[in-house]
Amino acid sequence: MLITKNIKLAEVILQNYHLIPIISRFGIKFGFGDKTAEQVCLQYKINVDFFLEIVNAFNDKNYLPYEKLKKIPLSFTVNYLLKSHHYYNKIKLPNIEKLIKKMEWEAGNSEKNKNVLDKFFSQYLKEVKEHTTNEEKEIYPYVLELEKNFYDKTADIEFIKKIKNKSIRDYADTHDELNSALLDLKNIIIKYLPPAKNREITEQLLTEIFKLEADMKDHTKLEDNVVVPVAEMMENELKKRTE
Repeated sequence: MLITKNIKLAEVILQNYHLIPIISRFGIKFGFGDKTAEQVCLQYKINVDFFLEIVNAFNDKNYLPYEKLKKIPLSFTVNYLLKSHHYYNKIKLPNIEKLIKKMEWEAGNSEKNKNVLDKFFSQYLKEVKEHTTNEEKEIYPYVLELEKNFYDKTADIEFIKKIKNKSIRDYADTHDELNSALLDLKNIIIKYLPPAKNREITEQLLTEIFKLEADMKDHTKLEDNVVVPVAEMMENELKKRTE
C-alpha cells in the first residue's frame, strides 16, 4: 500500500503498527481522529513530502525514497536522523537492557550467564554512544553548515577552505562495527547460552534486537544514499564557485 497525503493517518497505523515509532519521531501524538496524513503534517508543521517518503520506506522495504529525498532540504533528513538517535539511546536500548536484566536461568548459572550478556551489551552501548555522539557533534553540524553555504549567495570563505581539505567522505561511517556487535549479541542468545527459564523474555529480547537492527540499517541507508551523495555534490559545487 502506497501511503499518500490523502489517506487517514489512523488507517496507516492500523495497517502497519510497526510505523508507530517512526511516526512518533516526527513529534506526532495520538488522538488525531480522522485527519489525513497531510492534515496532521500541517498541524505539526511537518514537510508532508518528506514525511511520506520516510513512512513509505519503512512501510514497504521495496520502496526506495532516496532520489526524491535528495531533492528535499538535507536539514529535514538530519533532523529525522537526530530524532532516531534519541529513540535508540533513550528508548530502544534501555528497553533491551531491562529485558536482559529480567533473564533467568537455573540456580547457579543465572549470574554467570547474565554477566556474559551484560558484557557484550555494555560494549555495544559504548560503541553506539560514541558513534551517535560523533555524528551529532561532527558530521551533522558540518552537513548543515555545508547546506547553508550552498544556498547562501555569498559563501563563507573560511568554510570553503575547510571543504577543500576535507570531504563528507572522510566523515562517512560504514557502521560495520555496530552491525557486528549486534550479530554477536544475537548469536550468544540463540546459539551459545543455555535456555533461560523465562522463555517469553528471551523471545521479547530477540524481537527487540532484530527490530533495532532493521531500524539502524535503514538509518545507515539514509546517510549513505541521501546525506553523503547530496553533501558531496554541494562540496563540489562550492569548490567550483571559488576556482
